[in-house]
Amino acid sequence: MRWIVLGLVALVVGCATISPKDRELAEVHLGLAQQSLSAGDPRGALAEIEIAVRHDPENPQVRNLYGLLLHVAFRQNERAIEQYRKALEVSRDYTEAKVNLSAVLIDEGRCAEAIPLLESAREDLLYREPYLVENNLGWCKIQLGDREAGIRHLQSAIAHNDRFCLGYRNLGLVMEEDGKLHEALHFFGKYAEKCPDVAEAHHRVALVHLALGDETEARKAFLRCAEKNAPTLSEQCAREAATLERR
Repeated sequence: MRWIVLGLVALVVGCATISPKDRELAEVHLGLAQQSLSAGDPRGALAEIEIAVRHDPENPQVRNLYGLLLHVAFRQNERAIEQYRKALEVSRDYTEAKVNLSAVLIDEGRCAEAIPLLESAREDLLYREPYLVENNLGWCKIQLGDREAGIRHLQSAIAHNDRFCLGYRNLGLVMEEDGKLHEALHFFGKYAEKCPDVAEAHHRVALVHLALGDETEARKAFLRCAEKNAPTLSEQCAREAATLERR
């Protein structure tokens, strides 16, 4: 009982140290971090979010954005996991933090840990990006050997958002791995249609056309890839198109 009382006292004291002014300043720096991130300045965003954390370490939105920056911009996955978990300690029903935590766990090959988070997030009918939940669930279930369920979740992802490029890409990869090349071509074609500026989409279309023996369509797709602003891959596509032209 003594340990419980001490823990509660510590919690109350911890909360009392955060003044209304500090909470307000944390929100200000959170907003500045979001602006910097939107402007393509992740280092500026990180500087602002670290100030926000110092002002209010119990703000779950601050912890969540801190985790997102560490994960996506700086590839500091273990530190990102720590921040997402802190967000959930403060707000255990924070669906966005659950989804973001699942994403970094998937990157780390820890799908078994990600699935319970995603199943919980799936129950939040007010979450505005359910396609992310379905995509991550689908990818994890495929990695863990349940391909049938995984494909269903991926299909659900694109049903929720028919412009979700990653969903089409992932379905294309699964079909390609299963040797279902016409189905793979369909999904990669949708990937290229929905995200026409992504060089990889056209490259994947080209590779499947090649596997199906259609060099004419493969060359067209390689040329579309070569036109995109993706220096390494675009240059590779240009070389592959030139090779096909010489045949």
